Amino acid sequence: MGEKTNAGFTKDLVNDLDEKAFEDLYRRMYPTLKKYAVYLVKDTEEAQLLLNDVFIAVWKNNIQMVDEKAYLFRAVKNAALNYYKTAKTSFVDIDDEGLTEIPDLSADPSQSYLKRDRNRMLYAMIDQMPERRRLVFYLYRIDGFSYKEIAALLDISVRTVEDHLVKGFQFLQEMVIKHEGEFR
Repeated sequence: MGEKTNAGFTKDLVNDLDEKAFEDLYRRMYPTLKKYAVYLVKDTEEAQLLLNDVFIAVWKNNIQMVDEKAYLFRAVKNAALNYYKTAKTSFVDIDDEGLTEIPDLSADPSQSYLKRDRNRMLYAMIDQMPERRRLVFYLYRIDGFSYKEIAALLDISVRTVEDHLVKGFQFLQEMVIKHEGEFR
């Protein structure tokens, strides 16, 4: 399971293009990734374009993946984030050109830095979880998927999703207690 695989290449000869392996990866992962991409960008056509870009990048760059699902889900999420960034920057509202942002005077700058540091520490702790548990945790807590949706996306049971989340929350609780002084 921890063995690296080259999408589109045989294990024996990395220079030998294996179209069959790439097609297998595409056929296995496309339906699940499409659901995820549609969920992220809320547009079927854009989701298909994002997926095509991800798979083209995997093919062209001969990407080595330790865990295909985790890598491809992250690639789709990053592609969706880039999609929103470019969509946001390419749209210019003529009415807002002269307006400047009004700062929130009620916000305490030290509190916002403290909150940012806590979030950074929490993400670092989450990154210490095993890969599958971390993926389930991110899908649930960050992306807002339900247990049932995560189970369908990852081809696991709802009970396994619950188990990953319980163990993930226990791990975070232990880590926060261990580093309690840093969270005050």
